[in-house]
Amino acid sequence: MAQLKATFIYSVLTSFVENDLKILKNLNIDVNEIKSAPYKRPFNFIINRLKEFVYSFFYIPKSQVVICWFSDYHGFFPLLISKVFKKKFIVIVGGFDAVSYKKLNYGVFLKKNLRMKIASLIYSYASEIWVVHKSLSNGCINSKKSLNIDSGIKTFLPNLKTSIYEVPTGYDFSFWRSKNKIRDKKTILTVANIDNDQTFKRKGLSEFVSLANKLKDFKFTIAGLSKKMILKIDKPENMDLLGKVSTNQLVKLYSKNYFYFQGSIIEGLPNVLCEAMLCECIPIGNDVFGIGDVIGKTGLIYQGEKEIDKVKEFLVGEVTFDGKKARERIKSEYPLFKRIDRFNHLFNERKI
Repeated sequence: MAQLKATFIYSVLTSFVENDLKILKNLNIDVNEIKSAPYKRPFNFIINRLKEFVYSFFYIPKSQVVICWFSDYHGFFPLLISKVFKKKFIVIVGGFDAVSYKKLNYGVFLKKNLRMKIASLIYSYASEIWVVHKSLSNGCINSKKSLNIDSGIKTFLPNLKTSIYEVPTGYDFSFWRSKNKIRDKKTILTVANIDNDQTFKRKGLSEFVSLANKLKDFKFTIAGLSKKMILKIDKPENMDLLGKVSTNQLVKLYSKNYFYFQGSIIEGLPNVLCEAMLCECIPIGNDVFGIGDVIGKTGLIYQGEKEIDKVKEFLVGEVTFDGKKARERIKSEYPLFKRIDRFNHLFNERKI
């Protein structure tokens, strides 16, 4: 039997995209990648679309399945050509492509423009839609109430007929494990790829800096910042600002810190929160989208900026949570094998 093939389209090689590529390759799927960086300049934009068309025309006829991370411009020509050649097209939704938040000028459904129409078209004609958390399908009530953030594919496309499946990202708990037996209880970490003010605010880092100013005897760390943001942030003396870090460095950081903070106001299913919990950090998270479901009863879940003092009280109080229980929650709820099985099922359906 000939080796199964897939065409895999993405805009940025994030950790979750990279993990899916590894899964496919470990399943012995021959993967052809189409990467289209999110350029805004007209020339680069046109070149990207031409590249997607040419590569799709070359790769997709030979593929059994087409997989596209995020519903955006880069998925249009792959979808079109997959329909011409009657190939199964899966679109994976991560967050930006199921949200509209005017205050931060964020989300593919923000404006009724070409971008929104293309995203809607992809959702309407895809074979399947995978969401990393159910809120990206049905919408997040808490973020709507507190910040008037519209979310959920069904909110924007109420008559959508395409099947939507919740397929969470999975985690290798043999890799993500604590390296330290003893930690300083006054250490707290947050991790995000941040290179602009919009992302800084979206990840709730203004509140994180505010906490650092209030808790001078704690050590706060932000990792994943661009050089521009490191220079721009007015950091307290008790805060470390770190640039991009490798996965091996991340394990050490998680293992070194006692608490992990996820203050995002918009999020799908946060990888870094799950990784930190696997490394036995006590989680603290804003109750929006997938954050509360990830944490469960293993840490503190708070209700937005208005409850930031609740976070302060939690940090200085007596901690009754156990990092080992946080680890066990991720192991039971988000194991890597569940996502592997979903991909395996997808290709087994197409075997001939």
